[in-house]
Amino acid sequence: MGALVNIILILGNVIIAVFASVVLPGIFPELGVLGGRIVGGGIFLLGLQLHLMLSLRANKEDVSERLMSLHQDYQVYQDQLEQYKNETIKLREQVKANEHGHNKEIVNEMRLLQTLLSQVVEKSGKTLSHSFGHSGSLQSTEVIHGSDREADEILNIMHYALEDNRIDLYLQPIVALPSRKVMHYEAYSRVRDDKGEVIFPSQYIKLAEDSGLVSTLDNLLLFRCIQVIRRLGTRKPNMRFFCNISSVSLNDKDFFPQFVDFMLDNQELADRLVFEFTQQDVQRQPNIIWDKLASLGKRGFRFSMDNVQVLSHDHSDLAARYFHYVKLNPDLLLAENIDIDRNDIKESFKRYDIEVIVEKIESDPTLVEILDCGIDRGQGYLFGEPVLSSDITSKL
Repeated sequence: MGALVNIILILGNVIIAVFASVVLPGIFPELGVLGGRIVGGGIFLLGLQLHLMLSLRANKEDVSERLMSLHQDYQVYQDQLEQYKNETIKLREQVKANEHGHNKEIVNEMRLLQTLLSQVVEKSGKTLSHSFGHSGSLQSTEVIHGSDREADEILNIMHYALEDNRIDLYLQPIVALPSRKVMHYEAYSRVRDDKGEVIFPSQYIKLAEDSGLVSTLDNLLLFRCIQVIRRLGTRKPNMRFFCNISSVSLNDKDFFPQFVDFMLDNQELADRLVFEFTQQDVQRQPNIIWDKLASLGKRGFRFSMDNVQVLSHDHSDLAARYFHYVKLNPDLLLAENIDIDRNDIKESFKRYDIEVIVEKIESDPTLVEILDCGIDRGQGYLFGEPVLSSDITSKL
């Protein structure tokens, strides 16, 4: 009951009591003035009692309504709390599932890496023993081209570098032209000796091919690259990493099936990885190899062709094999006796959704000629030499 209502009721009660005390003695003279006042006082007390009863009743109803409202609010909060509890439980289960899945992926990768390292150390050890035990295979006096190191020394360095995990990932940018904005990276491997000195591929690649180590080097390079992609996460979503797969790796019966299965189980890598093959491998590898690679292409993985010697390759055949990139050497693109108008090269590939990248660009005059051909992707020392991956990924 509001304050205004209480005031009105009190005033009304006073008026009635005063009116009764004044009027009643005139109507009933025997009451007298005193009697009229007593009757007026009684009426006032009776009205006051009724007023208190009404007030108590109104307050009781108000309290009941408030309690009912509080109860309803309590029920609502209880329902919301239960809902939040269920959502929290679901979220926790989802996080655990994601963590389990992510940890499982990491464990699988590490197991595969461990298997690779074990295989390569075993292979390199056998090759090292073979080279030392058979002077006809590798003479200790043979010097690697471009180095003062002997063949047996290089092979020994490779063996222990693999055993001690001294194979590093280097990345070289692939840029947009003419802006030179970094779009993608190509991955390379570099071997370090026990003093930290880098041994370049030109010094060991022939030995690696002869000894059968090149496939494992390719595979280690690939999984190093996957580790970079994992760390990169969702940053730079359009950036891809080109990894060369040699013919030795393609024909490695131990690893190649595992490689295909692993990629099929990790389809999220399809938007990040580009597998690169030489034109010679594209032309000469048997259909059974391309059938397995096609299973990756169908899942969204992209391929690139490099070391191109002739431009007469069937573009439609490349597109059917899921090739989205082709790398050309400036000497081939700018040759005088080229069979196709160099200004039409980019468009001829573009019709099949294949992007042309000109690699080994090392001077501004060469770049000017390439730009005149309408090429908009480039790679080479002019834009940046291969750099240790950790120096790059920390800035991405």
